[in-house]
Amino acid sequence: MAHPAIALDSRQGQLDSLLEQICIALQITPTQYADAKQKYEAVGEWLSADGSLLQVFHPMIYPQGSMRLGTTNRPWVGEEFDLDLVCQLHGCSGADPLVVYDLVFGRLNEHGTYTEILEKKKRCLRLNYAGNFHLDILPACPDPRRGGACVKVPDRKLECWMPTNPIGFASWFFDRCRYQPHRALGYLAKDVRPLPSPVPSEMKYPLQRTVQLLKRHRDSFFNGNPEAARSVVLTTLAATFYRGQESLTVCLDDTVSAILRLVESTPGIIAIPNPTNPDENFADSWTEETYSQFKRYIRHFRQQLDALLAKRGLDDVSKGLGSLFGSSIATKAVSAFGGLTRGLRDRGELLVAPKTATITTAVSGLAIPRNNFFGKA
Repeated sequence: MAHPAIALDSRQGQLDSLLEQICIALQITPTQYADAKQKYEAVGEWLSADGSLLQVFHPMIYPQGSMRLGTTNRPWVGEEFDLDLVCQLHGCSGADPLVVYDLVFGRLNEHGTYTEILEKKKRCLRLNYAGNFHLDILPACPDPRRGGACVKVPDRKLECWMPTNPIGFASWFFDRCRYQPHRALGYLAKDVRPLPSPVPSEMKYPLQRTVQLLKRHRDSFFNGNPEAARSVVLTTLAATFYRGQESLTVCLDDTVSAILRLVESTPGIIAIPNPTNPDENFADSWTEETYSQFKRYIRHFRQQLDALLAKRGLDDVSKGLGSLFGSSIATKAVSAFGGLTRGLRDRGELLVAPKTATITTAVSGLAIPRNNFFGKA
């Protein structure tokens, strides 16, 4: 796989490459992905198996959240990450929400392994694979009032149905990435949708990588507690403000500025409606305290990003990246960036296009001599 073009005489290009290395370091490992895939498929088969008490509802199992969107990060502490799936039942729209919740709980509880690691949460059921990851299973029924891919999910605390649309949201997100689905997502009588294949970070859209970076600074700022800045909030805001920027530096810079303008110009707590189901407000859990924390987070991001953009010299840039995303991952990113560029240069594969002054691995161009990065502009 060819590496992205690196403009060594452009600070923006250098930062793009370093931020790219941050995103690569944030990826879950192939081993983690394979383990998650195996367990996801096993749970899906158990929930939808012939003869189960859910069979009459024709369950459809599909992933949602960061794994579906390609924005999963390694956890801030330890190696345990989360994977979300939906268990959508049919013919249950008129049922009591807690009855539907208990149906899915009951099926999971029949499994000898799952019963030992099963935990009830506010809206989902969690399987805790200790030391690896946890799998959150969201019971759902079609929402006939909204139609389409909209669903409603039970809320145990409020004892009512809550609206959402995981399939529609994913389609909207990839559309914002300028991605068009190859085929429509239809419903099947009994269906376990595959977990999306892992995509190398360097092949991802700038919007996906921007979301990863927003989430990483969130983890750094809150020391792993996402309460004030939920991933779906950051994802929705980033996608809403995305304007097709190809540079990761520019995309991140513009996104942070747009979010900051929104929170500074809006009195009270902002609403963040689901763009594919306006009955759902992703910010409905905010209190005055948690919203104030979110505003501090985005202001801090703006300050630290401004400081990074003003730095000169790779050592100072490394410190700036560490302030934003954590020192250990910044060190890895700088080391990987240096190794990548040195290796290509030593092999004579780093070439500059005469007219554009950007680096390429193509056969035409001028060879790049050894030099130091992040010198005075």
